[in-house]
Amino acid sequence: MLIVLSSLNYSDPSQNHGDCFLYIEGGQAVVYDCGSVEHAKRVIKILDQYCIKKAIAILSHNDSDHFNGIPYLIEHGYVDTLFTILLLKYKDEILDKISDGRRNRESIGTAIKEAYNNIASLSEKVKLKDVYENADELPEHLMFIGPTFEYMIEAVAKGLDGRQGDTINKETIVNAASVQMQLDMSGKKVLLTGDCTPAAISEDIDLSEYQYIQLPHHGKFMHAEVIFERVGINYHNMFLVSDNTGDSNGGSDELMKHRKGHRIQNTKTDGDIKIEIYGCSNSVQGYIPPLITGRTLGI
Repeated sequence: MLIVLSSLNYSDPSQNHGDCFLYIEGGQAVVYDCGSVEHAKRVIKILDQYCIKKAIAILSHNDSDHFNGIPYLIEHGYVDTLFTILLLKYKDEILDKISDGRRNRESIGTAIKEAYNNIASLSEKVKLKDVYENADELPEHLMFIGPTFEYMIEAVAKGLDGRQGDTINKETIVNAASVQMQLDMSGKKVLLTGDCTPAAISEDIDLSEYQYIQLPHHGKFMHAEVIFERVGINYHNMFLVSDNTGDSNGGSDELMKHRKGHRIQNTKTDGDIKIEIYGCSNSVQGYIPPLITGRTLGI
């Protein structure tokens, strides 16, 4: 079961509560991003309902609307392992990419700690795992698929360098290099993208093979158009949008005006999105509803 949490019924739904994806299967749980304490409290309630004491957390990137609920989950004992990109491991590669003669390993390390201080603050509270180095330690139903190491290094180096601006592929550096995950739900594939740019999703990946795709950056229209083009005409795809601000921080308002017949579930309008796969990997039952009307999808 995959739940995309909505802030539609929160006391202040206009506040940017960010993303939170919760996957539960066979007594295990994975939290992909958790952008607010409100989301974190709901995650805990759901985990308690399923008698799950611990979840693995995956942080796509360190922006507050993806990060802010994670410390709450850690402090309350529900997360003891966090997978993300640990940039201090790659100081040499980043330094080689900048190569301006002004930096050294120490200054690069200091710059990383300053730019990604919220991740660094967790180092003594949780086991931090690097998605490149420790991908084989992910649960079997999860696969790290991007960004490529080369794209990540280029993006981070550009951001720390500062001479060429702080964006890449029309997105901020930290957003562009969001950790992408493939989730296998009994043979049905889900792509989780965070706020990445479409350019960060490898061209070797056939997006039409994914039954569910998170549209990056809360349904940002310019990114969604590229995803739609790469998927092509495929009526078996459902696009997931985690949004609550509409027209800021990416935002899906423009997307929802120009959806062009694509199947889209949006937490801003539909509330929580719940995806359940019935049966086993050899006998998947259920259906995709013909219209975007419900909050629960079965396939």
